[in-house]
Amino acid sequence: MALVFLVALALDPSSSGRNGASIYFMLAAYLAGAAGMILIAWRSWWWEFRLAPWVHAIDTLAFVCAVYFSEADKADFNSPFMALTAFLLISATLRWGWFAVAWTSVALIGFNVAIGASLLLSGLPIELYRYGRRLMYLGVLSIMMVWLSGEQRGPRSAPMPRTPGTPGERRNAILVETLTFARVALQARGAAIAVPHGEEPWTELLRDSGYAVIVDRLGPEALEGSFGEPDRAALIDRMRGRRIISRTSSYPLAIPGPVNAPLAAHCGINEAMIVTFETVAGPGQLLIWGIPDMCVDDLPLVETIGRHLSTELDREDLAELAQAASAAALRDALARDLHDSVAQFLAGTLFRLEALSRWIREGHDPTAEINDLKTALRREQGELRAMIQRLRRGEEGDRRTDLVEEMETLLGEMSQHWHIAVRLDAQVRPMPVSIGLAHELRQVLREAVANAARHGHCREVVVSVCTCASGLTLRIGDDGEGFPTDRPPPRPRSISERVEALGGTLSICHNHPGALLDIALPNRIA
Repeated sequence: MALVFLVALALDPSSSGRNGASIYFMLAAYLAGAAGMILIAWRSWWWEFRLAPWVHAIDTLAFVCAVYFSEADKADFNSPFMALTAFLLISATLRWGWFAVAWTSVALIGFNVAIGASLLLSGLPIELYRYGRRLMYLGVLSIMMVWLSGEQRGPRSAPMPRTPGTPGERRNAILVETLTFARVALQARGAAIAVPHGEEPWTELLRDSGYAVIVDRLGPEALEGSFGEPDRAALIDRMRGRRIISRTSSYPLAIPGPVNAPLAAHCGINEAMIVTFETVAGPGQLLIWGIPDMCVDDLPLVETIGRHLSTELDREDLAELAQAASAAALRDALARDLHDSVAQFLAGTLFRLEALSRWIREGHDPTAEINDLKTALRREQGELRAMIQRLRRGEEGDRRTDLVEEMETLLGEMSQHWHIAVRLDAQVRPMPVSIGLAHELRQVLREAVANAARHGHCREVVVSVCTCASGLTLRIGDDGEGFPTDRPPPRPRSISERVEALGGTLSICHNHPGALLDIALPNRIA
């Protein structure tokens, strides 16, 4: 722009206005300085950042002087006033935001007022109408630029890669794709990511040099002191001792002095961009080097990549934790089911075989008892197959069944298996409940009846089930030996876990004789 201004003055010397010779010298000196600054900015991001405010001040002063001391009296429409004003304000917007635009506007208005007043007091020719109109244009343009720059809500986020696959199993894929994206987006020669490896003491290091991603593991002392403030990107030069660090609500800060960057030192890199990101497992770091024309304008993109990496890794850890919790819950449920069905059935079968052995020694015919055992084994085999099918396809929670009918069938089998009387008292028929709840209550009854027969040596068990406004109530009483009176009744683990999982309450007391279990389930479950 200054070169075009100088050429225009040379082609039309009549428009050089006041101090014609000196204006050529001033513009030539400014052009030489601008060429030097272009060379400095091209070669050093550090000096480009440090000298930017001073260069902006020189631009402002040179603009005002060039306009007022190069104009002829009637050169209003040939004046570069508006173009140079827009250039300065846009430059301040791109570099620093609305705050710098406001200060640039104040400086421009102040310089214009000061120079115009000095010309007027010196008796030099000045057209007050044009002078006032320019001040108004400058004020309106400044207000518009401050408003537009204030509307910027920060840097645009880059379209980050979405890693396909099953959540909880994508950790390595996320690291590799983010590493490749960072290198390609910044046209860098290489990039590296250092992340903690869960609960293990080592750090996982991935390096992408454009040909392949190399994975390595470092001990806890290898990158000690490497991690700084999370989500803050920085330009570093280890050899010259220079850093430019981004800040949350302010302009980046230039810090001279030794640079502590063990990750860069480990990778053998002196000049790079680096960002620390926080994960649930601990802090990590992203290093990018070999970026052409690297400058502070790249800091927002690197911060965005760091935040994306932090979010994706936390999601993976959460998904992995959810999978582990689901697997643990499944193991607990499977253990309870095996205990309440298979283990108790085998214990009852053992009792029946011992009785059958005595029956044979006494000379009785064992055929009927053997047939009953075969029938019971077939039923238990069917129950076990049904359990396996539920595990394979998941619970069919939307289906419903009659709880009373399910209980009558089960209690009939339990009575025959344990050779005790088992009676059901149900006030409501039918009693529709979900398949899942019916299964849980069947397992509770299996365990309760088996405990009463094995440990209480009872002759009869009475089961009562009813529904009310608050939910479902299940009462199991027997006439066995009951609990010792000198200490609180023990709580059966399997039954307690099932009732707690359903959100209900379990009460155990003496039945005089025998024991009594009261189970209350909330209405939302029943």
